[in-house]
Amino acid sequence: MNFYSNTVNRRDMLQSLAGLGALATMNPLGSVMAAPSRPSPVTSRKNLVIVVNMLGYNQHTFNPQADDLNSSPLLAKLKERHADLTVFNGIMQPEIVRGHNGGRGILTCNRNQTNGPYISLDQLASERLQQTTRHKSVHMGNKTIVWNKNSRALPTLHELGPEKIFDHLFGETSTDAIERKLKSIRTMRQSLPGEGRAAYVASFEEHERTLATDLEWAKKPIPTVEFDTKLHLTDHHGRGVLDPFQQHLELIRLGIRHGRGQVFVASPPFVDKTDYGVGLGYHALGHRAHLEKSIFENMLELEQHFFACLSGFLTDLKNDQLLDDTIVLFMGAFSSPGGHSREYLPTVLAGGGFEHQGLVECRSPANPDGPLRHTLSQLYVSILHQMGIDVNEFSGHEGNLDTILT
Repeated sequence: MNFYSNTVNRRDMLQSLAGLGALATMNPLGSVMAAPSRPSPVTSRKNLVIVVNMLGYNQHTFNPQADDLNSSPLLAKLKERHADLTVFNGIMQPEIVRGHNGGRGILTCNRNQTNGPYISLDQLASERLQQTTRHKSVHMGNKTIVWNKNSRALPTLHELGPEKIFDHLFGETSTDAIERKLKSIRTMRQSLPGEGRAAYVASFEEHERTLATDLEWAKKPIPTVEFDTKLHLTDHHGRGVLDPFQQHLELIRLGIRHGRGQVFVASPPFVDKTDYGVGLGYHALGHRAHLEKSIFENMLELEQHFFACLSGFLTDLKNDQLLDDTIVLFMGAFSSPGGHSREYLPTVLAGGGFEHQGLVECRSPANPDGPLRHTLSQLYVSILHQMGIDVNEFSGHEGNLDTILT
């Protein structure tokens, strides 16, 4: 997939730079402030895969009883990988409120994602990493959960289908288009006005470095990868059956294995017309599961399928000897899909070389309505630490879970 325009002009370039945050130091009146210094990029062998189901998982099916993960019909699907994961029972973030829009802040730990310089976990990680793969980050998740440092939503590959995602990871990028863009930026930089020139130059140089790195990677040989992008739920032609979510996870595994990406975000599909033998889409099932046992069972069937996909993904990473170097964060954005509540956020952490605990209680069992022991932001800080990124807080919230996980 070629994301580079064949025609580059000054106006388009300025808009592009602003969207990427390169001109974020300019205020609405046009004055320019000094660009803040940024920490040196970190070289890390750890990959990060974040999977967020925006419809969440029913608390009656996700929550384990006592310390028995197999008592949960969802977590039981991960039985073969229980030694490689930690379930955070009751974890949440007070700033992420109930309702559909609150889910926009699940990776930023913020109440109102549209205001303020809030950045999602994946983008903060990729911003701090030295680029060692074709793409530092690949967004194929829900369109409302990935935000850059200027609180701008990043475009997603989620609904474009496996063929275009495969092309993004393993297709050829036009080096001519990148070179034209580089030449245009350099020409524009030479003609910048004298007033406030230093801050402008710093912004343009940052974008130049990004494009130069992209050009370097675009010139490298592309690995040959066998993958049937045409497989889907109704494919009954003897090639096997893969649904979009399984395909997405397999594309991520291949992307990691062949150095085509380091940080990935994915989401299970919003199942509106299913081929699972259920009568309603996932959203409708969530709203009506409390009405009839059959509807609840249909919803459970879909939820179990998503966890079975995760189990297969973790096993494949293990077989590829990639699991210890791949942090997998598997989450639900609701604790009640029908009621849109966030009493807790269903959260599983797997792989990544952590000292996994099986189950971590984030509230006191003796006082489940009492204060939180552990928050989502603290987990995010520990994930960043595991990637070698030195931070003391995430989104203004201090603390970490290092003593538990490392």
